[in-house]
Amino acid sequence: MAKLKLTAKPRKSPVQDRSRATVDAIMQAATYILNEDGWGGLNTNAIAERAGVNIASLYQFFPNKQAVIAELQRRHATSIHEDLQDALQSVSKQPTLRAAITVIVEMVVKEHRGAPEVHKAISEELPLSQRCIQDGQGELLKRMLSALQPFMKNVPDPKLAIYMVGISMQAIVHQVTNQRPELLNHTSLVDELVILIERFLIRD
Repeated sequence: MAKLKLTAKPRKSPVQDRSRATVDAIMQAATYILNEDGWGGLNTNAIAERAGVNIASLYQFFPNKQAVIAELQRRHATSIHEDLQDALQSVSKQPTLRAAITVIVEMVVKEHRGAPEVHKAISEELPLSQRCIQDGQGELLKRMLSALQPFMKNVPDPKLAIYMVGISMQAIVHQVTNQRPELLNHTSLVDELVILIERFLIRD
């Protein structure tokens, strides 16, 4: 269990333009290797070689590959924050429950489609205590799901139902990302998830 003892924190943050360019190259290289070769093909030497930087330069910023993955996660979470805000506005304007659910599910699937191996590495290789938790991101998703409440029918505890929908949706998408990432590109995945949630929130 030595993995749990590794830190996933960067050694320092880049300040100068040259340093930021180095870190950007490291991020791009790590993403490429993960998507092409998976976690097994990722190591600091491979990242440095792909990025075209000296291994010592990589170690100035990241003590190990876990720290690289943690930075990838942080950047990804930041980049999708704007998408979440746009989706929140769109959900509130939808005329039906199905349309509103579709907006949410499409956003969550899109979030994982871009770099499935990065998501897999985060969920499988980073200890929970070292994962980057974005409070703002989680709050936006919660608000989107709460916007479904006016559409519900015969749901005795709407808040509990929304909580369960959020857990179920993210669990399914994470499992698909880890085991069958090709499904992220199939419209049927979104369609089936929408039906699953819709039938849970409209009851006879």
